[in-house]
Amino acid sequence: MLGTTSAGATGSRYYLALGDSVPVWDGLSSYPYLIASHYGIPKASVVDIACSGATTTSMISGPSCASLPGGKRLATQLREAAFFLHEHRGSVTLVTIDIGGNDFLKCAVRTGINLTCVKAAERTTGANLTSILKQLRNSAGASVPVIGMNYYDPFLGDWLAGGATRTYALASVPVVDQVDAFLSTTYADASVPVANVKAAFHTNDLSHRVASRWGHVPVAVDDACTWLDIVCTAGQPEGFGDDPVASGAVVITHAFERVIGKTP
Repeated sequence: MLGTTSAGATGSRYYLALGDSVPVWDGLSSYPYLIASHYGIPKASVVDIACSGATTTSMISGPSCASLPGGKRLATQLREAAFFLHEHRGSVTLVTIDIGGNDFLKCAVRTGINLTCVKAAERTTGANLTSILKQLRNSAGASVPVIGMNYYDPFLGDWLAGGATRTYALASVPVVDQVDAFLSTTYADASVPVANVKAAFHTNDLSHRVASRWGHVPVAVDDACTWLDIVCTAGQPEGFGDDPVASGAVVITHAFERVIGKTP
């Protein structure tokens, strides 16, 4: 998701956030606005050009789904981001980016996760994300903080079904670990720190169980069912979703704040 602060007043300081996992219809409940509120940035100072369902390929190749302040619209999210950063060089306080999760969703089917597909997606995503981060850095300048994020596991609601479906849910966790490790390495190669959203969602905590509306379930399952828009029902496979609800956006916000610190 790509957002910024303010609409051009003299002395404005901008916050730019881009990515895929927070749908544009979340509006003021999405994490960039919550981050802005935490740091005292006015809501009117956040510009959101996110495209729900975006991949690293669509960020580069388009189409874009929103306009920059003033109504200017370019062909792709990346071109809009680079244009805005260049035009407001010296006035951008922070850049956050979440992109890549949707690149791997195509590898997950009900019969399991296609690891050959995951490896192929890593090659494409790695090249794309490296190019994206390089262009953002070139446009923003060396001193602007850029922070990425890793991902939760949207398949953990399937744990509730038991049997082979539960086995599928459990098998998804190490794949999410693999994808997150790959993304973190790619970010690190570009000197971009990562908000640990996976840890905030307790994705790997499948041994500690808690009471929930779905029964006595692992913490990771309770968090996924509570903080994502998946439809969880005891004894059944999940109704698929992969975006955070409002409470999940708060969790993601805190993960970013732990990296940002007291001030951007």
